[in-house]
Amino acid sequence: MTEDELISRLRSLSSEQLDAIHDRLMDTVKQKEAKKAHLTKLPPRTSNDLEALADLQGLDLSSLLREAKRYS
Repeated sequence: MTEDELISRLRSLSSEQLDAIHDRLMDTVKQKEAKKAHLTKLPPRTSNDLEALADLQGLDLSSLLREAKRYS
């Protein structure tokens, strides 16, 4: 979806619908921030925890490890 398509779809919505979308987005952001804050307080215990922590921070561990192996 291009930016123009998105804007045209959003313009067709009522203000109540836009408010509902905004509220859902803000709830999602708050949940992700709370989960991220919770995980950063706890040290990773297993590789699964480490991968989950990396995912929350937008990191890709597998590509990072491949890059590290290239330089080793």
